[in-house]
Amino acid sequence: MLWMLSLAHAGAFEDGLAALQSGKPDVAKEHLSAATAADPANSEAWWELGWACWTLKDWAAAETAWKRVEALDPKKDELQHWLGAARTRKELATVKGPLDPVSTEPSEGRVRIAAAGDTMMGSDLKKGPEGLAPGDGESIFADSKAILSAADIAFLNLEGPLADGLPSTKCGPKSTSCYAFRTPTRYTKALVSAGIDVASLANNHASDLGAAGQQASMDALDAAGIAHAGRYGDVAMLERGGTKIAFLAAHSGSCCLNVNEIEEIQAAVRLADREADIVVLSFHGGAEGYSARNVPGRTEVAWGEKRGDVKALAHAAIDAGADLVIGHGPHVLRGMEVYRGRLVAYSMGNFVGFRQFGTQGGFGGTSAILDAELAGNGVLVSARIHPMALDDEGVPHPDPSGAAWEQIRELTAADFPQTGVKIGPDGTLSW
Repeated sequence: MLWMLSLAHAGAFEDGLAALQSGKPDVAKEHLSAATAADPANSEAWWELGWACWTLKDWAAAETAWKRVEALDPKKDELQHWLGAARTRKELATVKGPLDPVSTEPSEGRVRIAAAGDTMMGSDLKKGPEGLAPGDGESIFADSKAILSAADIAFLNLEGPLADGLPSTKCGPKSTSCYAFRTPTRYTKALVSAGIDVASLANNHASDLGAAGQQASMDALDAAGIAHAGRYGDVAMLERGGTKIAFLAAHSGSCCLNVNEIEEIQAAVRLADREADIVVLSFHGGAEGYSARNVPGRTEVAWGEKRGDVKALAHAAIDAGADLVIGHGPHVLRGMEVYRGRLVAYSMGNFVGFRQFGTQGGFGGTSAILDAELAGNGVLVSARIHPMALDDEGVPHPDPSGAAWEQIRELTAADFPQTGVKIGPDGTLSW
């Protein structure tokens, strides 16, 4: 009898795997449920059942399956990451009901936030030491730290994991169009020196070293006292002058809030808004490159991947309670608008790309730091753009030509003729 049950389990398990791989999660769930019933101690059957439920967006069932894995094989690779994600998505699915009113009148209290774009401080993958800045990388921010440090909170999008020696299997050995990064953890000293308070870990390079790389990044930032937002459930909470500020981060991958799942992002914003006075949403979305400077108002695609309708996303997030929306990912600057008293910067472009990003000259080498003052309830009070330019090494410096101003003026006028910001001769915004 035991051998018959074993055969039944093996057949159901193989059929479930085949169905899951062929994009039939409902069929996979049926077979894998039979496999776990035949052999309740088989952790791999429970693991794959969890994935079938995840694909079906049955977060509670995925959590249940992965809790069984936890009991049977507590050291399973990536288990805690995905178990936490299922729990978070289950909680987000319970956030229902009408949205709260959005006030457009500024309250008392002020918080100043400086925001920069895509930041990659160098990588020792492929290039080895030649891909890294000297020392601990403090020189990278030598000409921008004064601006960043002057704000109450300084933010950037950290492209690429902070890790020491973890391998990457993302790119093949002969690949010429795949990019994977790894920055040594000692480079957190550069972030601290620059005055960075919070970083987004939600982008298409966050998983270059797998879930272990994400965890290494979080651990390194925690050790340096820098808050972070990235994985499902990873919300950065800061306080300045009695005002609580929450940072959420989203991109187009599976690890984090997804820019294509607008209702779920609204739910995450609403949960954060229950605890914080100000909610900031960072998104890594939109197409990439010099041809992607405009916001088209529809779902954008890059490298075959849907990367969100970022205008719909930004508006929906603000409707749900977000107070500042910061975009990055296109690797070029985009326009800015004010919607319901809240500022949306659709892409801050490249900020640092040490010996990696194609930043020399052109639109990719034009950068900026957004300096925004928000009231205690998140309404925009004042803002300024500090124009920057990246040198041949991908390091930012102040740009006296003000190229960022000109580009943002042009793009804003084209994409947001009614709600777009105006940029004064000193970079001050009006709306």
